[in-house]
Amino acid sequence: MRRDILDCTLRDGGYVNDWRFDTETAINIINGLYTAGVRWIEIGIMGTNPHVGKQVKFSDFEQMKPLLKNRKKDCRYAVMVTVSSSCNFKFPECSSETPDVIRIAYFKPDIEKTFDLAKCLIEKGYLVFMQPMATFMYTEEELMQLVEDVNGLHPYAFYMVDSFSTMYPADVIKMRDCILSVLDRNILFGFHAHNNIQMAFANVQEFMRGNESRDLLIDGSICGMGRGAGNVPSELLMKFLNDNYQQNLNDSIVLQLYDKYLHKIYKKYGWGYRLPYYLTAVNSVNSAWGWYFMSKGIDLLPDLEKAIKLIPAEWSYTLEPAIGEEIVHKVIGG
Repeated sequence: MRRDILDCTLRDGGYVNDWRFDTETAINIINGLYTAGVRWIEIGIMGTNPHVGKQVKFSDFEQMKPLLKNRKKDCRYAVMVTVSSSCNFKFPECSSETPDVIRIAYFKPDIEKTFDLAKCLIEKGYLVFMQPMATFMYTEEELMQLVEDVNGLHPYAFYMVDSFSTMYPADVIKMRDCILSVLDRNILFGFHAHNNIQMAFANVQEFMRGNESRDLLIDGSICGMGRGAGNVPSELLMKFLNDNYQQNLNDSIVLQLYDKYLHKIYKKYGWGYRLPYYLTAVNSVNSAWGWYFMSKGIDLLPDLEKAIKLIPAEWSYTLEPAIGEEIVHKVIGG
């Protein structure tokens, strides 16, 4: 059965450069990924966009159309929406001018709203992916109940998501097997890993092993470009799939895309393993908190760890600047 890559460079990579990929660059990256053999490509994220034509953050579906003009029939194009912001957007019927896939990212408190949105989008003809962020925060009983509910909804795909990069291979195996003991065989199963503790590539390998009778989808991005320490590098996934699953993916094209479009972004902003993101991972909080505290002048690692430990549990999911300001004042004054 298939093990396929969904490349999320333009979406997760966008956290690095505020999604500032101009239309021409985005189209060239999409076309290059297709030529390299990738058949699931995420073209961006829904959000407020004051720079039309210069960002892959879309305020409406009209802004996506230029990226889909050269779409290929054997490729699926995706966009992500966070359920917390979904009320800001209108979703047209799925057509040749819209993405095929809408990936819904949500945290545990938003499950009810997520299912309402997913049902609406399924009725509009989209391939809906359910992306429960920080899946490790569900107990085994909660996770199995979630999967039962997902079976009833029957989206196109369900993911396990290591949002905060807390998982080791043994954790991946345990969660994977728990989900697969319940998940409808006709629902595609996927995994999105982060690399804060340098486990992303090892984790996706464990995810792909076993359960050879099921199709699986694995997220990757060019050179691992993504929030915090980034994602699994698509080029590593390509080599692994070529060597172990007899696929014919061309990683050389991906390297060319990096040289032409991403190297200059890396030199300006950087991404990859860093100790501040290690600290967010081992304390099970969103890596955005690490970025926030560093932007406020908390540079020393002991101070950063102190700030992270002051984050209230209910805000570990997501950055709240008002809470952050209070913590900054406690740690360094001002």
